[in-house]
Amino acid sequence: MLKNLKHSLVFILIVITLLFVVTSLAASKLVPNTNTAAVSAQNRNESKYGKWFGLGMVLYSSQASYVDTLLANGFTELRIDIPDYQNTSWLASSKATLPGIIAKGVKVIWGVSSNAYNNTNYTITAENWPTFRQAILDAAQWAQDNGVFEFQLGNEEEYHIDGTTMTVEQLISNLKSVATEVKQIFTNGNVSYTCADEHIDNWVAAGKGDLDILASNIYKGGNGYYSEPWKAKIDNLVNAFGVDGTYITEFNLSWSSLDDYSTDEAIQATALTEMIEYIKASGITRAYYFCWKGELGVVKADGTYRLLWNQALLNTGVKFATVPTKNTIASLPGTIALIPRITR
Repeated sequence: MLKNLKHSLVFILIVITLLFVVTSLAASKLVPNTNTAAVSAQNRNESKYGKWFGLGMVLYSSQASYVDTLLANGFTELRIDIPDYQNTSWLASSKATLPGIIAKGVKVIWGVSSNAYNNTNYTITAENWPTFRQAILDAAQWAQDNGVFEFQLGNEEEYHIDGTTMTVEQLISNLKSVATEVKQIFTNGNVSYTCADEHIDNWVAAGKGDLDILASNIYKGGNGYYSEPWKAKIDNLVNAFGVDGTYITEFNLSWSSLDDYSTDEAIQATALTEMIEYIKASGITRAYYFCWKGELGVVKADGTYRLLWNQALLNTGVKFATVPTKNTIASLPGTIALIPRITR
């Protein structure tokens, strides 16, 4: 009997030990955060396409034939046009093209501008501000009615003012005021504005008011000068507005041409990877490459794709321990294969 009791006690001790181990393991599991579903979706997207989930593309409505290629490679968010409101031909063409793009499932970022670089008659003054304001409100209504994902009040309008009757400070005040009005009209999504990177500090001082997002365009430089403090500008945006209150509406190595940065496409790809990795590390969740086609584009004039398409945008893994200098001849390991989905 004592032998049987001894065996029973041993069995009970084993059961208690097993229960303790199971309980400890269960308690040690990490509690999932509220963003688990979103993170899972992002990871699936990166696994499927190889690109960072936050990457978008800047596209002109005249390049709408490329939308299917972009969608096939995981680019579901496109910033399109931001046309000058005075350019009735461009504005009408943009409005005619966007519904078909939106119908494909694209999340479109769109709005209007008054770009004095395109036409000096578009310079913003105290006298013509009421006309621009009304154009913004009219465009917001159109965007609401036609399924635009995010509405923009303008793009770098600090560069488009006369500087006397309309100062940067007055422009910011006006844009914050019209943002309040726009939010009563456009309810599909966020209302945003893209400030000139040289005036990020002005917006930090003034605050973004009722704007959901204060964004900016970030470049390393242009026309032979590549010492812009682009990392500091990104840090400034994040520190002032938080990762949910800012993003990058345009980014690239150069605002003049990629070949001005370097004629070596391997160097272009590696330097662009560095930018993407820094943006990701900052916590920013969205950044749009400028642009799809042209001197700054993924697609060159002859219809071929730059190396950065595969080696930076579709695969943001770092290819070099350090970014090569502009004069370095770099080689990439292995054979570079084009993505089969791309059609030329």
